[in-house]
Amino acid sequence: MPLPHFVLSRSQQHMLAEALLRPLWDPAGGEAAEAELLARGLDPEEIRAEAPDLIFLKLLVRDGGLLSVTGLGAAVHYRTAFEAAEERLAATVRLMESAEGVPPRLARAVRRLAHGSVRFDEAIEELEHTD
Repeated sequence: MPLPHFVLSRSQQHMLAEALLRPLWDPAGGEAAEAELLARGLDPEEIRAEAPDLIFLKLLVRDGGLLSVTGLGAAVHYRTAFEAAEERLAATVRLMESAEGVPPRLARAVRRLAHGSVRFDEAIEELEHTD
């Protein structure tokens, strides 16, 4: 079954990441729950505002005063992290290809390394050989 695509805000992505580390206290649980969220550097009001949407999307579940990530929520979080890493790698390759004065073999080695077609030691070996 394909993973559905979700467009999440930064705060929703941050909530999923934090809840993967350890379930979040539901801010509706009172001052103690809010204090726990604040101790983790989270805004209880933001959690209160974002949680219903994430629960509706089945990315979080409310259970016993805690907000926990579902399997779908974990998959969405890790796919988002993977896509962000891909974008950074692509930007690195574009930078190497567009930089003046960079030997073509360096740009080529970086591109191949980013695409996974060579290992790091193979990329270094490519750089040591002249064109």
